[in-house]
Amino acid sequence: MDLTEPVLLTPEGLERLKGELEDARQRRIEAAERLKEAFQPGDIEDNPEYEQAKEEVALIDSRIYELEEMIGRAQIIEEKHGSIAEAGSTIEVEDADGRVETYHLVGGVEADPATGRISVDSPVGRALVGKRKGDKISVSAPSGTFELKVKAVL
Repeated sequence: MDLTEPVLLTPEGLERLKGELEDARQRRIEAAERLKEAFQPGDIEDNPEYEQAKEEVALIDSRIYELEEMIGRAQIIEEKHGSIAEAGSTIEVEDADGRVETYHLVGGVEADPATGRISVDSPVGRALVGKRKGDKISVSAPSGTFELKVKAVL
């Protein structure tokens, strides 16, 4: 995670992160209580409950830090309805076999290719940014290079 770049988020994505942060803070309180209960003076080295609780607190602390950083650097992307593809745009593309896919360009935190939400930093996302209806793109991906035609920027 680059701590200098903005984190592109939709308003809904920002709210999800804020909710996750609140949940993590609550889990942190509960984990700290378990850590306190597991602490037995003089018996720390051979106390698996203490070690497990200590690891849980560390993991939760790490996630809280990560969430706070992302929220602090959030740059909100609104849904875009223009003729040029950019973060927030929904784009219809056609592959060489005539299959049409619809993609919503989002930041990496919200990317979920299975639901059509692709990161502007992914190979396809980078190739689509700045394109218009009718443009053809060539995408270089780990599985090989493939062509797409932009059917619409919705």
